[in-house]
Amino acid sequence: MTDIDAPPGSNEFELTLFGPGYGESVVLHVGAGIWVIVDSCIDAQGTPRALRYVRGLGLDPAQAVKLVVATHWHDDHIRGMARLIEACDKAKFCCAAALCQEEFLSAIGALERRHLSVTGSGARELHDVFTRLAKAGSKPTHAIANRRIFTSGKCEIWSLSPGDATFERFLRVIGGLRPSAGQAKRRLRDLSPNEIAVALWIVVDDVAVLLGSDLEKRGWVEILRSAERPKGASSAFKIPHHGSANADVPEVWKRMLDAEPFAVLTPWRRGGHTLPDRGDVRRVLSNTRNAYASARSASLQRAPVRRDGMVDRTIRESGVKLQRLAMSPGAVRLRKPVGTRAHWSVETFDAACHLSDFFTSK
Repeated sequence: MTDIDAPPGSNEFELTLFGPGYGESVVLHVGAGIWVIVDSCIDAQGTPRALRYVRGLGLDPAQAVKLVVATHWHDDHIRGMARLIEACDKAKFCCAAALCQEEFLSAIGALERRHLSVTGSGARELHDVFTRLAKAGSKPTHAIANRRIFTSGKCEIWSLSPGDATFERFLRVIGGLRPSAGQAKRRLRDLSPNEIAVALWIVVDDVAVLLGSDLEKRGWVEILRSAERPKGASSAFKIPHHGSANADVPEVWKRMLDAEPFAVLTPWRRGGHTLPDRGDVRRVLSNTRNAYASARSASLQRAPVRRDGMVDRTIRESGVKLQRLAMSPGAVRLRKPVGTRAHWSVETFDAACHLSDFFTSK
């Protein structure tokens, strides 16, 4: 059986995808003992899974992790981020520039103080992140389209989104979230489509990787139209938005990826709806046979939830729908020696599988 705690070689590029259960997180080794964490999810004990993984490799996160990126503020990508920032206190923190704007922060603050039901919104976690950064005297790096946000040796990391037009649309929407006096408590709703999600382009020597976050179609069209984005073809792809059709743009596969790239995705379930669905699976496999999911569909079944009646009433008044997911510790790990013609090696752990097996029970 493969050991998940087996460290990579110093010259190996690694991409490890964790999820679902309590979200999604990507851990990258970009060579020479330099680690990058993109987004955060937690285990059943509330520990960031990326943090547990790095420590399991025998590493000190404060020394090994040089960059932490929050691609967007939805709860399935940001749970545990404040603890991650605390443990990786020497790392740069990067997020979409829009999340650092006064318009956004003041709207969040007003909703937090008076009207916001913070359960599941991601807003409280984001607030905690900025509070910790302020106490440490650290400022976040802003991710915008076509910005190099990190460089070390042969590694360059670029943010491909969001663009200027998306930034302006987001701020207009945020302006409408400010609550008026006496307004009923409500959940800070997810902003959809996921326009300000940060897609990342990572290059180490001859290896390129594209991380799609939850960016949807309009964001990908803007990236493809950009003459300033870094060029090349990626051999590994974190498929955006759980493989959903609303994030699929065929030109991304044609113009930004190798033929038959190694692709990974995190499945998602809410309200009886699962992503990817069978049509999504067929579509992804038509683009590459090298596709993997961090868990099978069967591992996403809901478990019964028992709560106190008063708690249930509070949840209903807040407009929040909760569910308990069976915890899946699934992970997919890709590794490839840099500067060689070797293919990616693939390891799956626990509930993870080849995408063609996603709907099988075992």
